[in-house]
Amino acid sequence: MVFLSVLLVLIWSTGFITGKFIVGLIDPNIYLGIRFFFAAVIFAVIVYFQKRSYPKLAEMPKHILAGVFMNSIYMGLSYVALVKGLPAGIMALIGALQPVLVTLLAFLLLKEKTTLVGAVGMLVGFVGLVMVISPALHFDMVFGGLTILTLTLGCLSVLALSFGVTYQKMSIHSSDIMSAMVIQNLSACFVTMGFAFFLGESLLELQLETFLLLLWGIVVLSCGGMFLMIFLVRKMAAAKVSILLLLAPPLAAVESYFLFSETMTIVQIIGSLITIFGVYVSKVKG
Repeated sequence: MVFLSVLLVLIWSTGFITGKFIVGLIDPNIYLGIRFFFAAVIFAVIVYFQKRSYPKLAEMPKHILAGVFMNSIYMGLSYVALVKGLPAGIMALIGALQPVLVTLLAFLLLKEKTTLVGAVGMLVGFVGLVMVISPALHFDMVFGGLTILTLTLGCLSVLALSFGVTYQKMSIHSSDIMSAMVIQNLSACFVTMGFAFFLGESLLELQLETFLLLLWGIVVLSCGGMFLMIFLVRKMAAAKVSILLLLAPPLAAVESYFLFSETMTIVQIIGSLITIFGVYVSKVKG
């Protein structure tokens, strides 16, 4: 499970980088819609050749709900918030609350309990993450794009992901994971394309870079990252899986350093180490 946990963080961190690469090539919700559709096709092919069974008709709405919350609403609302001016640093800060929300939801709905050590580790990880994203928290940037609308969209997106993660652990956790991915990605595709239509998105540059980004999103992010997230949630406590996501922004900062020549301050480096320590304490010692 350690290897899969590390792999999840590595893949999840590239989602931040992919969001930078698609700018000017393809609109966000069009990108997500195509990504979800072809991910569903890939899982459907696996289900067909392995002769797996789909969930019963009565369970379909549960999978549709999980897919919509965990994929289209979470990603769609967060992208809209960013497009409307919410600083990326603030979005990352809001996203850091996700482990707390999952811990709360897991306690209320699944009766999962977190120790005091685990809670302290989560707090330490959050403090470290604030240090990592501190360069994006400029006063003028924050109050230029931070409105009631963007803040609400950002909070709702993280709440949707938190609910989706917790819901995966509930009544649908025993269903075949491959067939579940077909339903969840396909339902997310329809909702996300609805977002694209509502927002009037139309940008799709037919270039090699666009196809490579789509390929990465389909195979690595959806078939890899989202599959790993759901798989680990089914095998481990939901809160312990969510705390891993605190490591994604620091890792994305390192990736940006090499890919975009973005500088990393000493505060960010120390913050990254603190976040790693906090996650270790919460996940291993908690």
